Amino acid sequence: MVHSFIKHPLLPSLLLLLCSVFSLCSARTVKIRDICSKHPKPDICGKILLSLPGAAEAVDLRSASLYVINVAHGNATEGAGDPETRQRYNACSKDYTDVLLSLARAKKSYSSGNYSDLKSNGAIVIKDVQDCDTKATDSTYVLLINQDVVDTSRIIVILADYLAGKY
Repeated sequence: MVHSFIKHPLLPSLLLLLCSVFSLCSARTVKIRDICSKHPKPDICGKILLSLPGAAEAVDLRSASLYVINVAHGNATEGAGDPETRQRYNACSKDYTDVLLSLARAKKSYSSGNYSDLKSNGAIVIKDVQDCDTKATDSTYVLLINQDVVDTSRIIVILADYLAGKY
């Protein structure tokens, strides 16, 4: 009985299909230095990715993407409960409303596997934060947080390209 199953004409096709499905669903690991070589600040990129639990020399693209989206969101909401910080953000309130919306959309794009939209939302975050930079020139604190959000969002854009198969 087993012998006749092995010789079944559809078996090679079935095995090829199963191997393809498993390879598509398996994790794709990329070296941190390869990812960060595409970032304008490779050292900062490396520090962010190395803060991912379990990261050493390489990261799983899907895990890293979700992690970095969450880091960007955390950076964007840093100090939001503090009245002094809210005052500093006053000039940028619309920009940061848009940043948080784009990060929420980035997470949805990631979850649905729409890596083009993930990249687009990451780029929108960068633009909105840079718009805030022009309005908050008197607040070093806001400018530092903005830079953190830009740095993490640039990683989102790079990871989206990896997930989409560009690299």
